[in-house]
Amino acid sequence: MYKFSKAKIIRAVRVLPEAVKIGLAPEEAEAPEESLDSQGPREAERGGDESLQKEIERLKVELENERLENSDLVSRLSLSEKEMVRERENLAAERDRMKAAMQAEAESLKKKAAVEGAEEGRKAGYEEGAATAREEISREYEEKVSSLVSVLEGVHASLKGSGEDLAALVMPRLIRLWELMLSRMLHREVELSEDTVVPVLRTLMERLSDRESILVYLNPGDAEQTADRRDEFGDLLLGVKHLEFIPDPNVEKGSCVVETNLGIYDARWRTQLEQIQKEIDHLFIEGRKDAIEND
Repeated sequence: MYKFSKAKIIRAVRVLPEAVKIGLAPEEAEAPEESLDSQGPREAERGGDESLQKEIERLKVELENERLENSDLVSRLSLSEKEMVRERENLAAERDRMKAAMQAEAESLKKKAAVEGAEEGRKAGYEEGAATAREEISREYEEKVSSLVSVLEGVHASLKGSGEDLAALVMPRLIRLWELMLSRMLHREVELSEDTVVPVLRTLMERLSDRESILVYLNPGDAEQTADRRDEFGDLLLGVKHLEFIPDPNVEKGSCVVETNLGIYDARWRTQLEQIQKEIDHLFIEGRKDAIEND
């Protein structure tokens, strides 16, 4: 018992800032021991503070890393937006250049055809020269369209390499740009070629299963010309009892609507573009659903 009390007094003296008098009352002599016993929780509290501080520092490091990653993503997105603007400007400039070149070429070919046609007769020469001009313009137009498609595919490839996150933001804009360019190219084709409706109508008639009565609704600018070229559909008119070309201002130039006893076939440019847009919107919706399900 004596040894135990002595050890307690020595332990208390080591931690107290002042000396302890030996002659204190028993209650006062036990006070240093209580102070010593309370030191344990303070040590634990300091240990907990250090652990909390380390956790805070670790969270700060992670937060900084996240900030750097977000900053990098924003920078990449900004760069892709700039590339898109540049590509759009380049395409606009290329389109204007193509337009001017094709108009100049068309005028040159028309003049050349007029000169050559004068030797064999003004009317025959003009028709032959105009047909040659249309063929050459159509061929050049197809080459230019292929070039534009290659450019768009290159833009798509570069954007795809930027990552799935950037592609999800830029792809809808790229598709809308493609739709706009397709619409303008179709209208330009109709303006440059006078017989655009003929291959469209021929393709449509090849798909008809009922040929007893055929009503063809055409733009007023195409109706008379197409009716005069009825002989070109000779192989497709076998079994046709009634064929009529009807002018309709609601039909765009270069397109048509065919009505038979079995139904109506709408080959207007506007209808086809709307159908393409619906298909693209459907694909976007399905893609978003798949992305949400995968997440």
